[in-house]
Amino acid sequence: MSYLVCTLFLLTIVMALTTNRDLFSPAKLFLFSFLVFHVGALFQVGSIELWLLLLMVMLVGLLTAAFEASLPLPAAPVQARSVPGRLRTNARQAEGRLFLWLWLLSAPALLSQVYMVQLFGGFEGYINSLGMRVIEWRGLGWAKTLIATLLPINLVYFAVGLTRRRHWGWWALYSAHFVILLLFGLLSGSRSGVLNVFALQLFCYHYLRRPVRMRSVLSVGAVLMVAALVLGVVRDGIKVDAGELVTGLDSADSALKIAIFYYGVEPLELILNAPDLPLAYGSTFVSLLTNAVPRPWWPNKPDTGGVFFTKAYTGDAWEGASNLTPTFLGEWIINFGWVVGLCGFVVAYPALMYWVVRRYRLTLARLLAMRSALTAVDFVTYLLIMWSVIALMTGEVTNVLLNLVLTQLIPLAVIRLLATSSSSRFGTHRPAALAASSTR
Repeated sequence: MSYLVCTLFLLTIVMALTTNRDLFSPAKLFLFSFLVFHVGALFQVGSIELWLLLLMVMLVGLLTAAFEASLPLPAAPVQARSVPGRLRTNARQAEGRLFLWLWLLSAPALLSQVYMVQLFGGFEGYINSLGMRVIEWRGLGWAKTLIATLLPINLVYFAVGLTRRRHWGWWALYSAHFVILLLFGLLSGSRSGVLNVFALQLFCYHYLRRPVRMRSVLSVGAVLMVAALVLGVVRDGIKVDAGELVTGLDSADSALKIAIFYYGVEPLELILNAPDLPLAYGSTFVSLLTNAVPRPWWPNKPDTGGVFFTKAYTGDAWEGASNLTPTFLGEWIINFGWVVGLCGFVVAYPALMYWVVRRYRLTLARLLAMRSALTAVDFVTYLLIMWSVIALMTGEVTNVLLNLVLTQLIPLAVIRLLATSSSSRFGTHRPAALAASSTR
């Protein structure tokens, strides 16, 4: 069965590359994610049931590649036309107002991070709280949400900057914003908060400036993977001791964290090895709607997929200090059992990926019709939606989708409204003919 999954994976890669040469299409990202988060299964003795479950996830990647092949997609990102010369001055004025708004919209994130540092008595107390942040940061969800809004704001800043040539002063201001984002990512204790931004920027550059070659993709991917392993050690060992910052990298018994290669494997093994199958009966999906209610107001509100999975399948091994994610497939199983859960997964995930591929096609069409601040915002919106849907592979529904809506889509909707308002004021709307062509 392992040979079947590996063979299907290789055949799907060939199909994805030959039917759509865009290296950053949804199918390519899905396949890359599948490889990274499941490759650990090759280095352990797995049951045939485990490989059957991995085969089901792999089939979603095959269907995604088939969706791309069946829809008329560009062979590669094509250089889009810039704003016509007669509108260029007005476009600069509109973008100037938009950049001012981007900095103003960043203020809540900046103030929230300052508040959290002060809440723990300064930088030393805050750093020492990272190891137990699941417990230490309870009740601070509102602050973490506001801090997370800095990512889509920065991506829009970067994407709009790529739509045409900029002077050094513009990029200097962006660099300041980018450094703040990286600092906040490090202070979040999350590897993805630091590394995802580089990958997302690469996507923006690929579509908004010029296509990135395979060699560059592999190089960047390798660097990010090594960085993820190192940051895994730093995150677990970082603290301030006697006024000195300790990372844990110099510890004799520390080893690079390779758990990332098992993110999609270990949850499924826990489910397969459970003596019985405790079911949530859909409550972890309901938590998507109830999670915003504070726990003191509703002590028995439905747990998210990760919390329920950790309690029911590990006996709450970390006593609330950490939680496992069940994966999208696993969450369907722990809610509805094997038959209904597997059926739900094979319907829901391909449907989501089909919708992502259609949005991918529409986004590329808009970029080909016109390159402007509005199309840059639309591209970032598509990019973060695609990223989140693929993140469901090894995540949980509530955390992934709530993060998408609250920290990304809502800020992006506000930015788009402001960008539209600025464009209307300075008369920089796209010509009707070009607007029509983007929907064909």
